[in-house]
Amino acid sequence: MKIIIIPPYRRAGVNYDPKEGHYQVREIIKNMRRKGQLEGVEIDIDDGAPTDHEGVNRDEEVLAYITPGFLKRVKEVSELGRYDAIATSGAIEPGFFAGRMISRIPIAFCVHSAVHVASLIGDRFTIIQHHDPGALIVRHCVALYGLGQKLASVRYVTRPSDFPQGFMWRYGLLHEKEQRTKVPEVKKLINAIVDTCIKAIEDDGVDSLILGGPYFELLEDEIRQALDEAGYNEIQLISELASAVEVAKAMVNMKLKQAPRAYPSYYLKAKPKFR
Repeated sequence: MKIIIIPPYRRAGVNYDPKEGHYQVREIIKNMRRKGQLEGVEIDIDDGAPTDHEGVNRDEEVLAYITPGFLKRVKEVSELGRYDAIATSGAIEPGFFAGRMISRIPIAFCVHSAVHVASLIGDRFTIIQHHDPGALIVRHCVALYGLGQKLASVRYVTRPSDFPQGFMWRYGLLHEKEQRTKVPEVKKLINAIVDTCIKAIEDDGVDSLILGGPYFELLEDEIRQALDEAGYNEIQLISELASAVEVAKAMVNMKLKQAPRAYPSYYLKAKPKFR
């Protein structure tokens, strides 16, 4: 089985390096392979569509800006004939409905996949996001996906004022995993994420937590350990990218793809009489 991961965009110095590629996604995949989740699965990571948007904002304007390039890559990749499925990475889910319509092969979106995993194993979940605009974007997504009743909250981590989007770029690309967690800034970030998780557990009564986006998913092991040490080993921790890969695998194994009637193009043959 061969799956390709398509990131939402490509921007050097933020989520991409010309030599290393999408190092965050690559490390998450490495962690999945170490845990035995990818036996018999070959993974490629697409470069993604380039973007020149500036700043650290990830709001509706940026979402609209990156969506055309992302959809172009989905269409191109799905027509290559090299892959069995597509999985997406990121945290704000560009082009969900259009992407499922235009892809000729199974495609699993990361937020969509993660909330369905959370719904499968539990009753109330929280998504941990990077920022307030992204929190509202994914809340809208979950409502569109029909799981709003199980979403207890979308919480975002309050970050230091000097926390740019390139934070994990510096400490991800330039440090090994063991070294990275000893850096004071990274330890501060882990503590902030864990504190946010505990608030969701105690105040919102959730049984599962979803880590929103590669920046947090890189730290999944450290967050899991901290939660366990705090006495929350029963709380389930879900990675969005891992969820997308697992859903893509399931679709391929079951010989399924997104239903054309659910994501119709103008050329749908078996059109229903009403919607």
